[in-house]
Amino acid sequence: MVAEKSARAEKIEVRAEDRDWLFEQVKFKPTKEQLEILNHPARVKLVAGGERAGKSRLGAMYCFKEIVNSLISKTSAKPVFWLVAADYERTRAEFEYLTELLVKAGLARKLTKRVDPGQIECVGGVVIRTKSASDYRSLAMEAPEGIVCCEASQIDYESFLRLRGRVAEKRGWLLLEGTFEGSFGWYPERWKAWQAYPNQEDAKSFSLPSWSNTYVYPGGRNDPEIVSLQAIHSDDWFAERYAGIPSPPRGLVHTLFRTEFHVQPEVVWEPGEDVHIWIDPGYRGAYAVEVAHVKLIEGNPQVRIFDEIYERGLTGHDICDVIMTRPWWGKSATRGVIDIAGTQHHAMPAQTEVWLAKTGLYLDYSAVNLLDGIERLNTFLKINPITKAPGLLINPSCRGIISEFGGGPDPFDGRNFHPYKWKTDSQGNIVGTLPEDRYNHGIKAVTYGIAHPANYGYARFSAPSGREVIKVRRWT
Repeated sequence: MVAEKSARAEKIEVRAEDRDWLFEQVKFKPTKEQLEILNHPARVKLVAGGERAGKSRLGAMYCFKEIVNSLISKTSAKPVFWLVAADYERTRAEFEYLTELLVKAGLARKLTKRVDPGQIECVGGVVIRTKSASDYRSLAMEAPEGIVCCEASQIDYESFLRLRGRVAEKRGWLLLEGTFEGSFGWYPERWKAWQAYPNQEDAKSFSLPSWSNTYVYPGGRNDPEIVSLQAIHSDDWFAERYAGIPSPPRGLVHTLFRTEFHVQPEVVWEPGEDVHIWIDPGYRGAYAVEVAHVKLIEGNPQVRIFDEIYERGLTGHDICDVIMTRPWWGKSATRGVIDIAGTQHHAMPAQTEVWLAKTGLYLDYSAVNLLDGIERLNTFLKINPITKAPGLLINPSCRGIISEFGGGPDPFDGRNFHPYKWKTDSQGNIVGTLPEDRYNHGIKAVTYGIAHPANYGYARFSAPSGREVIKVRRWT
């Protein structure tokens, strides 16, 4: 097979005409939209597909093409490729498609029927493995040549960063494919950011609409079934689920939050710096503890949340036990703020008493006006025009508060997005002047800390319902 040098990675790659011949042998005829993705030189590609658009088959074909490239170039003695998803089961479609392709091409030598985990061994020492993003240990064992991330919108931002880091060693490629889930999280943010190419990340985003799969919808965009689906769904739903285009999230309380700005892996514990512990106690919803440094950047305060305890079904005693196992505990001065409800007893010791008895930490508290608190936190989410940085940064491991801002899936079920939102009607229009009092435990904890009079107080915002005080779910 004729080969040529690729300017992207200095590897020998299959020429387009030879690749097309190869596709013919496995009876794959890519659509125009799929060819654009296959041919693009970006190392990182994000494919937002509509339902039945053929995302899984495209992911398998992309990996198949790169496996053949690795066999020709021989740049690695034993090339490794990954299929990754939030759990093993969601790699099944790509794994089965890829197995079929490799068997047809006569490249497969040994393979498993299961995907938890799954493995395919090919000629030339090539190995393809399935990985679960929830098992961080499995993502640190080797450096793959390339990764297909299946249903990528379902993994959290920290997992994405890990995958990007895994392909860095060998200057490998990363293909992210999935469907938008309400246009929340890092996935639609990256889609928007990577529309413009080239960029520093060498990344490009694509939409793969449902109607591009003319095998399912022969009439394309004007196929009667597509026209019917558009008629029965809202414009936002149709754009996300069938056109592969994100719609602006509706009803978010904190609209200034952006994963790419506010979630930074370099936000870590710094020995010697004061540690702030901000708490919203709960039981059935979540007991949230946000742990931060507060620094002055060119005279402007910046909250840096480097750790989080975000648990359901644990008591204050349990949470204190967890806190005292953290490496930063007892290493520097610690200050704490808790929801004022933490001073109440309810036929049991108050949370402030529990913390004092268990940890020796005295917790401050004060009543926080709901709308004033929201506005105060918004001022920290803004990008400072002088420092070019926001006043709030979060380590990606703090998945509880990130999910509340809409930056990732709920940490308890790992699938659905439950951000802190205003009350809305069936069309997504905001109703009333108060948000729903749920999915906000970490956000409340940070609000209590920032708005406490000993820290930064209010931003002097006033509103008609200014007497409304944050109502919290009592610790029970």
